[in-house]
Amino acid sequence: MVESSPPAEASAGRGGDLAAGKPVGAVINCILILRYLAGAGTSIRLTQVARDLGLNPSTCFNILQTLVAEKFVLFERTSKTYRIGYGVLDIARSAAITGGDVGVIRPAMQQIAQEHGVTVSLWRRVSEARMLLILLTPSPKQTRIQMSIGQRLPLLVGASGRAMAAFAGLDDSDLERHFREVRWNRPVSFDAFMQDIREARQRGWAVDNGDYASGTVSISAPIFDEGGIPVLACTATMFANQYTASAATRLAKDLCEITAAASPISGSLR
Repeated sequence: MVESSPPAEASAGRGGDLAAGKPVGAVINCILILRYLAGAGTSIRLTQVARDLGLNPSTCFNILQTLVAEKFVLFERTSKTYRIGYGVLDIARSAAITGGDVGVIRPAMQQIAQEHGVTVSLWRRVSEARMLLILLTPSPKQTRIQMSIGQRLPLLVGASGRAMAAFAGLDDSDLERHFREVRWNRPVSFDAFMQDIREARQRGWAVDNGDYASGTVSISAPIFDEGGIPVLACTATMFANQYTASAATRLAKDLCEITAAASPISGSLR
């Protein structure tokens, strides 16, 4: 049974004009739950969500189940906990196109950083040969991997560069020219690099296993514009001792979910 009125704190601090009609308690409770999970940074049990928000547990459960069905919330069966889902990116699409706010992708990046213990970065291609770091979400579990917002790197650097190069439509001569501009930490042949590009095209994500930065592994998935050209790359970076093939596959799956949801709003994520 849905509550007919919101908890007292639900309507506090709202700037909208409610004089034209009665606020709908279920809608306000839904918004409260989404905001709560987005700010939690971890998975939460039903009882804690209901207690912290002052909601009836039955009402809270019904709202959460509806949000799970619509992919705004994810339910983890083993731990019986809830966390914010990637579907929130879809609802943010219109606002992002209007406002051009790169922050709409931040909650999903923070979620991956928290769950996988990695640093997640968003890179924008700013020219034929360069990309720019525009967003960074380090993991609270991990010693910080040093990166700086505004940092510029050659286009083909690391997993981000491979992810972009795999789908950028560059011919082999252009790829080789850009490849020669990179100062690799570990010598890489152009043939081996091209094999990495072919594998990235097949699976939809790229990996750099210490070729650019010693002791680290990066996994990256591209974000496409309306023309199917990669304009951004979402990249997770970890220390080499964290890396396993199975962990990389799980991490890549989560990255690809973010980039697939973000591609329709890529015009504003610049």
